[in-house]
Amino acid sequence: MIAILDCTRQDLSLLKREFVSPIIIITQIAGFRTIVLPLATLKRPSNLKGIILTGTSLMDDHYLTIGLPEWVLEWAGPVLGICAGMQLITIASGGRLIPSEAIGMTEIRCVNGDQLLDGKEQFTGWELHRSGVEISGNVTVLARSEAGIQMIRTNDRPWYGVLFHPEVRNEWIITNFLNICSKQEQYLDPV
Repeated sequence: MIAILDCTRQDLSLLKREFVSPIIIITQIAGFRTIVLPLATLKRPSNLKGIILTGTSLMDDHYLTIGLPEWVLEWAGPVLGICAGMQLITIASGGRLIPSEAIGMTEIRCVNGDQLLDGKEQFTGWELHRSGVEISGNVTVLARSEAGIQMIRTNDRPWYGVLFHPEVRNEWIITNFLNICSKQEQYLDPV
C-alpha cells in the first residue's frame, strides 16, 4: 500500500482534485493500492511500501505549521515529497526554505544519477511554489534548474524530494518511485 499524505488545506476540496487526485490515478494505474490521509494523521497505516507527500497551491502554506508526523519521521522506507512535501523533507533533514517563487515550465538538469531519474540528463517540469530550498549535508542534490535545487535524495534512507510537480508532466518520476517502493519489501509490516 502507498500512503498519500495530503498536504493541502483540508477545507478546500478543489485543491484535492488538483494536487491529490492525479497522484492517486498514477499510483493505481501502476497497480498499487492507495490510502489518502491528511498530513496531520497521527498513526501510521499498516502494510506500507511507500509514502507520497503531495504538493499544494501557491498560497497554501498551512503544511508548514503541521510539519511531518512523528510516524513519518521514524519511517525508514521510501518517501517522495512533491513541492510542499520536498520542503517538509528539507526541513526535517536540517535544511531550510528560501524565497523563490516560480510558476510555469522550467528546464531541469540532472546533476547526480539515481534510479528515480532513470538515466535522464535533462527534462522540463511544471513549477508552482513560493519557496526553494537550501539543503543540509545529509542530502544529495539530484537535479537543478537555473533558479536552484529541483530534486534531492536523503543520504540515510530512500527519501526523495521534487520541487516541481511530476503529476502534471513527468508521471514517469512517480512511476519510478513506485518501482523503488516495490523493491522495498523489508518495510512491509507483518501480517
